[in-house]
Amino acid sequence: MKRLWLLILCWPMLAVAAPYLELDVRLDPASRRFEATATLSDEQGLAGFNLASEFEITALAADGKRLVPVASERHGRRWQALPRGTRQITLSYRADLQPLAALDHRQVMTSRAPTASPEGSFLPAGAGWYPDPGALFSYRLALALPAGQKGLVPGELHKESDSKDGYRAEFDFPQPAEGIDLMAGPYTVAERTLKLPSGRTIRIRTWFHGELAPLAPAYLADSARYIERYSQLIGDYPFAMFSVVSSPTPTGFGMPSLTYLGRDVLKLPFIRATSLGHEVLHNWWGNGVYPDWSRGNWSEGLTTFLADYAYKEDEGEDAARDMRLGWLRDLAAVPPGEDGALKDFTSRRHGISSVVGYNKAAMVFLMLRDRIGAPAFERGLRLLWESKRFQTASWTDLETAFTAASGQALGEFFRLWVSSPGTPKSVEPDPDYRVWRRIDPALLPAILREVFIASKVTVIAPDAELRAAALALAGRVLDAKPAVMQSDRRPGIPALVIGLPSSIDTWLTREKLPPRPSVAKLHGTAQVWAGRDEKGIPYVVVSARDATAITALERPLPHYGKQGWLVFDGVKAIEKGVDAPRAKPAAVSP
Repeated sequence: MKRLWLLILCWPMLAVAAPYLELDVRLDPASRRFEATATLSDEQGLAGFNLASEFEITALAADGKRLVPVASERHGRRWQALPRGTRQITLSYRADLQPLAALDHRQVMTSRAPTASPEGSFLPAGAGWYPDPGALFSYRLALALPAGQKGLVPGELHKESDSKDGYRAEFDFPQPAEGIDLMAGPYTVAERTLKLPSGRTIRIRTWFHGELAPLAPAYLADSARYIERYSQLIGDYPFAMFSVVSSPTPTGFGMPSLTYLGRDVLKLPFIRATSLGHEVLHNWWGNGVYPDWSRGNWSEGLTTFLADYAYKEDEGEDAARDMRLGWLRDLAAVPPGEDGALKDFTSRRHGISSVVGYNKAAMVFLMLRDRIGAPAFERGLRLLWESKRFQTASWTDLETAFTAASGQALGEFFRLWVSSPGTPKSVEPDPDYRVWRRIDPALLPAILREVFIASKVTVIAPDAELRAAALALAGRVLDAKPAVMQSDRRPGIPALVIGLPSSIDTWLTREKLPPRPSVAKLHGTAQVWAGRDEKGIPYVVVSARDATAITALERPLPHYGKQGWLVFDGVKAIEKGVDAPRAKPAAVSP
């Protein structure tokens, strides 16, 4: 065991020369005008670069020789090929960016368009707004914005000035990066510093819209607390700066050295105790060690385990057990055969992928810690960080690190839980819910997610005047494309029922389903609850005062899939809950 441990500790950090990009960006959010000059260098040679088609190249030269831009489609992107042996290119390019759009949280997750507005500009890495060499690269970026605006990209802030002539800043990212995200807005900036035990000093900043400025001290303090926590657990925070940046849209993104959160999200009182720590931790897992996307994204599960779940453990065993039960309750809502293998998870696209990539992966790390012990598990974290920092890592690399740390053969464990889909066929009694397993749904209370993630759903809207609002809400909460009917259910297919209270009561009676629960008679503009019929087919009921009350649910309701019932006053959930299991099951469905 000692020889294996020493071998892993001696893994070299690969010193491979990476492409280097220098960017000078000028952005006017009011006119949405974007202009940039770029120099991309690589001593190993450049084959070409990607640049989205909406960006017009006005000048291009390779090793000092002028070229005529002739791009071709490559993997759905515009690829500019270069003469063989090219080591450096310079180019100037420009675009009129799209205006800021009103997006919901799902649309934000899939949108890749660069947008600009005085309220906030966002150029995501996936938008193709900079010449991308198609490999990891380091960069320097100089940013110019008009007066009243401030902006940033991941990296260390080297220079900054703010005057009536505008805002100027220069950022440096010396590590190999996967991409560049650029954010700008009418920000008020607050800052504090944190000195780590190693002696390194970290700058911590908030870049907030004006109304959020009073929240800055608390966000700075909690960011420092999380950076200290994970530096001690894993290894020093890998960047010179950490920023919390407010967005005009409901984003929840973690980038190297920063997190980009919706301005409405930042106001929520629980965000500093949950999501903020999760995003800080991504600077180690995801933005410090990169997942090998071709072989599965392990970083979301490890971050969920060491952040969201760890905070429940901090609260006590009851809170941690409730979260584990919640994971298994979510699994019970997934139709058998549709929960895939962890090696196939890359990113959250719908409810089922979230159950696998976040919940299952977090439970697997819990089971791994239970198996090898907490000291060995923490050694494995540090080994992974030391050996793979700013490199890609696969599930196989994680297996290697935890094997070295524990001295145990873990091949069968990782084969079963990472490479194979589904759950174990049988387990010993597990009253504390510490094993990923499928519990008979009949033993668990109904939750909204059973309908939200179903592959087929019938939407029932008995009130003609509510039908348009009902269909819009269904489109926001359902993964499936709904089939809309006026009154009757389709046999064997989950249903989402949306209507006025009187129509809901009539429908429940006709369908021989239980009457509305007592909680649904509480005050509020809308009540939502989950149930199952006598054959175990799930349904969700939305009883609303009017169309306005239904529309108000479009943004909040998708976030409450774990609940069994809710009462809303407009957009705010004023009551919510889920019943306890009917028994402590030990058997597992085959």
